[in-house]
Amino acid sequence: MTPFKRALTQATARYGRFSHAAHLHVAWHLLREQPALAALAEFRAGLLDLARRMGLQDKYSETQTTAWFFAVLDHLDRTPREPTETWDAFEARCPHLFNPAYLHAFYPPDMLNSPAARTHFLPPDRPGT
Repeated sequence: MTPFKRALTQATARYGRFSHAAHLHVAWHLLREQPALAALAEFRAGLLDLARRMGLQDKYSETQTTAWFFAVLDHLDRTPREPTETWDAFEARCPHLFNPAYLHAFYPPDMLNSPAARTHFLPPDRPGT
């Protein structure tokens, strides 16, 4: 089983469906198992493959996938935590990440939902908070 499939199985078992929280859960698991760039490659390929298999490839967004992945990485790297922090502790420590509007601090909604954002990564338009 690939790292993505293992993380996906854990996330869907926890949340019952592949929700926004489940996406974050998968990114968190991959980042704890692999170097960041390898985890990003696994996350992107896994999500795109899953979307294609489900006939939802038009919903995949390269910008949102990458931006959410780096939001999780940023919160793992820059905020105080225990080295053995559990998912529950991460979720409690970073509740703002579970709000799908979190990326609006960095991107206007029309940019996030644009055709260009779906096909390739667009850098943030705003400095964030």
